[in-house]
Amino acid sequence: MRRCTGGGGHGRQLLLLAVLACSWVAPAEAQPQQAAARTDPVEAAALNAILQRWRTTPSTTWNISGEPCSGTTVDQTNTDGIDFDPTINPGIKCDCSFNNETVCRIVSLRVYKLDVVGQIPAELQNLTYLKDLDLRLNYLT
Repeated sequence: MRRCTGGGGHGRQLLLLAVLACSWVAPAEAQPQQAAARTDPVEAAALNAILQRWRTTPSTTWNISGEPCSGTTVDQTNTDGIDFDPTINPGIKCDCSFNNETVCRIVSLRVYKLDVVGQIPAELQNLTYLKDLDLRLNYLT
């Protein structure tokens, strides 16, 4: 059997280099992918109940695939979008920084010019992180 000799150990150096390169790739691949942030289920249910009671649906710019905190609701480049865009009615804004950025909370709700009759929905109390509430409704008591 013939052995490869000489060359100053280049074969071992290449092997060592290959092992080092693979050892850097393996941990990166082994790290779990962080799941996309989801709306808190209690808040999502409250929002859906409120919208159902008002007989309205979310704007097409949010609630993508049944997820309330998606689309324009989490767009940080336009934080005032729901205040100035007439096509976003009703509109919400979400903060997805909770639980290691896996949970979104509804922090703003804006609704205007809906002909709604009745009491203000009790489900609003379940939006516990709501900082901004703008209801311009034609409520009759």
